Amino acid sequence: MNQKLKKWLRWLDIIKGEVQDLVISKHTFHEVQKLIKNNPLLHKPSSFYDYLSRTYVSHVVMGLRRQIKCDNQSISMARLFEEMIESPQAFTRSYYVGLYKGSVAECFADKDFNKFAAPKATHIDPALVEADLACLRDISRRCEDFADKRVVHCDKREPKELPTYNELDACIDLLDQLYSRYFLLFHASNMESLLPTWQYDWKAVFRVSWIPPNE
Repeated sequence: MNQKLKKWLRWLDIIKGEVQDLVISKHTFHEVQKLIKNNPLLHKPSSFYDYLSRTYVSHVVMGLRRQIKCDNQSISMARLFEEMIESPQAFTRSYYVGLYKGSVAECFADKDFNKFAAPKATHIDPALVEADLACLRDISRRCEDFADKRVVHCDKREPKELPTYNELDACIDLLDQLYSRYFLLFHASNMESLLPTWQYDWKAVFRVSWIPPNE
């Protein structure tokens, strides 16, 4: 295995943690919103709701921003894609096919690699990676602009448009989908999403009174 591919595998593992944090944050935020919506007793003004919303938005736009930045010191999905576009020959068909050796799916190796390359091509097609990068940058543009001008610092320039919750969700969903797609490429293993299956009831904290009656 060449050194560049080793580096990309290490980056992908780091990116996993970053993207999974966003996926979990999105799921948790919307589940809490459902709890509030479904309980009429909670339908009253509260600065906590404002805090919850502001904290969520700030957290996810910064996380999204990290995945689309490409400076030399950063590890991000966008930078991984840029390097793959510049050096597609580092990711070969022979490496990918080798991941299937000895498995029951060995006969599907070449066909699966063709999702990332032209038939019989010896390495990945950079145009396919470039299309994924363009899609990521396009869908996250408004979130990046808001992060740069209002979250990282207060810019004299106003953000062009404020991102909506739906746009934040769409960005996170795309990162989740792209990670799953490239996990297949790097590890020859399918996954649907980075959203985990909890082994405990994380909502249990909402089933008890937070403030004792005498306080």
